[in-house]
Amino acid sequence: MTATNEHLYQRGISFDIMPIAPVPEHCVAVEAGPATFVVESRLLTDAVLRALPPGSVDASGTVYDDYGATVHVCDGADDVEYLRFDCFESEPHYHYINSARGENLICRIDEVAEGDPIEWTVGRLRDRLPEMLDLAGGHQLAGAVRAAQDDISSAIDRVAELLRRAQVKAAALRGSAKPTPGVSAD
Repeated sequence: MTATNEHLYQRGISFDIMPIAPVPEHCVAVEAGPATFVVESRLLTDAVLRALPPGSVDASGTVYDDYGATVHVCDGADDVEYLRFDCFESEPHYHYINSARGENLICRIDEVAEGDPIEWTVGRLRDRLPEMLDLAGGHQLAGAVRAAQDDISSAIDRVAELLRRAQVKAAALRGSAKPTPGVSAD
């Protein structure tokens, strides 16, 4: 895995390795016209990373122990993932995934300045999705999303609900469930 840093002040860190694949049994898909949102309860630990195929991630020198809700933003026609928002407990971040260029740009969510990572993510899905898809190289999907705002908006309401549930489920998977009033893991 190679990180490339072109500027002292940059949007994020670019890697030439794609993000870790979702765990299908922890995912719920939400159709949104031309897009599909896949909400996942994620657990990212050293043990999880060691179980991945060799070369799929470089976990050397780092201790991984994080969890949370994730939303994958995919093209509904071919399932290509362009954006991923990892609303993790310790290190929330998001990805611009440009598979055609082999680029995975990871950006930290500053939860001090931005607040709750799930609320921030839902806000970006509502207000900046086409622009973010364009940056990730999903120009055709971005145009289709712009033309299907009603489908996208109603799906985002469901995604917001599922993200809260996924956060609870991820905490339970980790073994440190923190009850959230009014939110069920089912």
